[in-house]
Amino acid sequence: MNKWLGIILLIILATFSSYALGLRREIKDEKTPQKIERIISLYSAATQILYDLGMAEKIVGVNRSSSNPPGAEKKVQLGRGFGHINIEMVMALEPDIVFAWRPDGKVLKEKGIPVFVRDSDTCNIKRVIGLIRDIGKVVGKEVRAEEIAHYIQERLEKIKKKTAYIQSKPLVYFESGSLGHTRGPGSLTYDLITLAGGENLAKDEKVPFPLLSNEYIITQNPDIIIVEEYGASTERRIEKIKGRDGWQEIKAIKNNRIFRSPVYYTDYAPRCIEGLEQFARWFHPELFEE
Repeated sequence: MNKWLGIILLIILATFSSYALGLRREIKDEKTPQKIERIISLYSAATQILYDLGMAEKIVGVNRSSSNPPGAEKKVQLGRGFGHINIEMVMALEPDIVFAWRPDGKVLKEKGIPVFVRDSDTCNIKRVIGLIRDIGKVVGKEVRAEEIAHYIQERLEKIKKKTAYIQSKPLVYFESGSLGHTRGPGSLTYDLITLAGGENLAKDEKVPFPLLSNEYIITQNPDIIIVEEYGASTERRIEKIKGRDGWQEIKAIKNNRIFRSPVYYTDYAPRCIEGLEQFARWFHPELFEE
């Protein structure tokens, strides 16, 4: 019995060590920074997570994004990200670590800067929770990260219980940016719509960010339209959507079920749980009646 217990413990330790080593290698092949005092975050999800972890004071630079948390606009702005980063400014800030998507991270690694690289693979809430835990490990905030992860998981389970026995799912068209630009399987938005008890209009698409035709949207006749919010122009966009040729007979418009979705509702950060909860209220208001 003791022999088998020892073998099991060795397997567990080996698995954990492999994960930890993989995480360290993802940060930087040569060595991991021992002390993190100066942080640069080049994508808004990491910035939001770092703020939630209590690391705001250590952040010296961020990418320019409307999705960044309040206060981030006072940090040094380093470009939009995704290949549009001011590398010279990043190096001048002498960061101990940079959080970046893979394209930006690759360039920075070549410059010898420690980088936590993340691919755009946080396509569901489970992986968002994983990202929170990973960043928490990197910056030494494991306990706080676990608290946040647990809180999100609790709220997720509450929504799952509410939508577990729904009989009818509304057909939902999510419009991001312009006509036909939407989110399909493999995107966080798709996961949120599904968990909230909706049927995504783009459910049969083969890519996470498909482009649907005007005719297809009209023919499918969605029950609900969600418009991703981009500042003050969103209200004008909604009015234009309502005025599109052939859209007046779409059920979502006839029944005035067209909603604005702040960008953070579908961002890969803790506040995406707010998006899930609001989607569920829009799709099934009867489940939230007092």
